[in-house]
Amino acid sequence: MDFMNLLKSFENFIFEVVSWLYFYPRTLWLSLFRPGEMMAYADDELDDLPGDQYESTISPPLFLLITILLATWASDTISGPDDPATTPAFLLDWKNSLLLTASIFSVYPLVMAIALLLQQKREIDRRALRPPFYSQCFVAAPFALANAVAMALFVLETETAMIGGLAIFVATLLWYFVLQARWFAHQLGISTVRACWIAGTAIAAGFAITGTIIVTVFG
Repeated sequence: MDFMNLLKSFENFIFEVVSWLYFYPRTLWLSLFRPGEMMAYADDELDDLPGDQYESTISPPLFLLITILLATWASDTISGPDDPATTPAFLLDWKNSLLLTASIFSVYPLVMAIALLLQQKREIDRRALRPPFYSQCFVAAPFALANAVAMALFVLETETAMIGGLAIFVATLLWYFVLQARWFAHQLGISTVRACWIAGTAIAAGFAITGTIIVTVFG
């Protein structure tokens, strides 16, 4: 009986992983071109039973994690592996590097979710934090992927690569800022100007936190 359960678990695992070949590109496409709908969808799906959630996409945190894994691969492909002379020893292990990258880019959905709850004057606990955090994971994933590519281009230090990296970074930041301003305006029922201020402040806080993490790790 235990062996059959093991086989069933393996069967489910294989199906889930293979299904990502369809659901990951679909989720990425929708997050890029229908981000507002995806953020609302993330909220709605949390009301379903666990087994019925995110049946037509990948769950938001998993989507963010897979995207960060792809971002790390893309970065290494563009700029090459980390230089042992300038990289902390523990980050030469790809698992630790992935964990650090995941931690950095998970800060942004967390900061946005907390900013929303603070504006709503709600208590910040796991139950209240989960819906906005899940919503934010859908747009944080493309943000992370584009920024990883931009940073990798900066590392090349050629004029063309740096111009391309700057263009990607600015375009991505603008896309992310506009999305956040619209999200805050919709969620809080406030003016566009006030929503832009809240979004800008939250993004700046995200940069400050992630910058502190990077400086701490790399010294």
